[in-house]
Amino acid sequence: MQLTLPLSLKGMIELDHNQFTQIITVPYINIPVEYIQLKQLKDILLILHSFKNVRDLEPRLKQILLDPDIIKTKNDIIKCIPLIEEYIEQSFDFIQITITYENYTIEQIIKAILPDDLIKDKSVNTGSGYSLIGHIAHFNLRDEALPYKHIIAQVILDKLPNVKTVVNKLHEIDSIYRNFEFEILAGNPNTIVRCRECKAIFQFDFAKVYWNPRLSTEHERIVEVLRPNDIVFDIFAGVGPFVVPASMLGCIVYANDINPECFKWMNINLKKNQPKKSSREYYIFNLDGREFLRTITLPYIENYQKQIIEDKEKFQYLSNSKIVILMNLPGLALTFLDVISEWLSINIEEKEQWILPIHIYCYTFSRGEDRIEDIRTRLKLILPNINNDQILYRFVRQVAPHKDMFCVHINLFNKKKKDELLTMKTIDNKDTIVKQFQQNFSE
Repeated sequence: MQLTLPLSLKGMIELDHNQFTQIITVPYINIPVEYIQLKQLKDILLILHSFKNVRDLEPRLKQILLDPDIIKTKNDIIKCIPLIEEYIEQSFDFIQITITYENYTIEQIIKAILPDDLIKDKSVNTGSGYSLIGHIAHFNLRDEALPYKHIIAQVILDKLPNVKTVVNKLHEIDSIYRNFEFEILAGNPNTIVRCRECKAIFQFDFAKVYWNPRLSTEHERIVEVLRPNDIVFDIFAGVGPFVVPASMLGCIVYANDINPECFKWMNINLKKNQPKKSSREYYIFNLDGREFLRTITLPYIENYQKQIIEDKEKFQYLSNSKIVILMNLPGLALTFLDVISEWLSINIEEKEQWILPIHIYCYTFSRGEDRIEDIRTRLKLILPNINNDQILYRFVRQVAPHKDMFCVHINLFNKKKKDELLTMKTIDNKDTIVKQFQQNFSE
């Protein structure tokens, strides 16, 4: 049913539940309980938020409230459900019911309160766009909606029982630690949250670290390509959305974040999500990303590659594994690849003997008219010696109008992939020869 709310609600700054109360008239019928499950009935029921549309009359008799937008007369019901015509004829009538604040959705309430020009402007977050992080609802309200921020927050608290705190982002992420300033609009000032993702439970102080639930699908996508005994280096690990599930899977994890709070909570999350029967091998660091690449990631990769060549036991243990480097700092991560470019330019012959493939997943933003070409151009300046067939570009999500997030997947030392490409080319050549032979024969 399409409810019409009082015009007096427009521009309300302080929430008054009583002003949402109204009396409406709706049709009803009384039918035996055995007819309640009829499919046709479900299409004409009165559907309101937190509202019971079936009422008990007698032990075997129910009163069914119907949608007045659909049912105007008893003939409208008979056309829909001729099977119960007898009961419709006997009981069809209208009844007045009271609708209160409880019976409206978040969207209906906010739409009733905010001025029409704000509702029409799709670029203005009017309350429907928020993220849930544990018990916190996180908004990023535009300036035009700020006069109504407290009433929006109160509606969220009223309507979402698991939400205890409502916050609004004040500035873009501009600190070295990737957290952002926000104000608490309503509720409990506690910002330490617990949330679940990728079968792991995470705990952290949302006021002091970076966490974006809109990246959960991307986290899952990366974890899905990991296998036990893969070696994972996360340069900007945060509180562990990649490395915690990777560790649970059985990967060897080296995780780093420059933010001391991220380091603290990542350690807690790795410990709390360890399998009970056997603990996993993981190492965490609190370093600048470049320092972690130069002093930990790249030297350790060299060591693993040498060991697997020289040690038969290591070869058997790790020969089917891969090395994964994760770089999720979209604003800057691409620029950190110069460390890898420099590293790739030395001891080239030695690196050509390496067995373990290296997969780099580097995230970046693009505003370019041709997004992929924009990223490719920037990447070529940093990694000039990497061939195009070693790089894949994948759209992750739109973060703002005309601004998209991409994942750049760089594939290094992957002999299997080279063999596959060679096999594909050989097959293509054979197909060409066969087609040419058939053509010549037919002529």
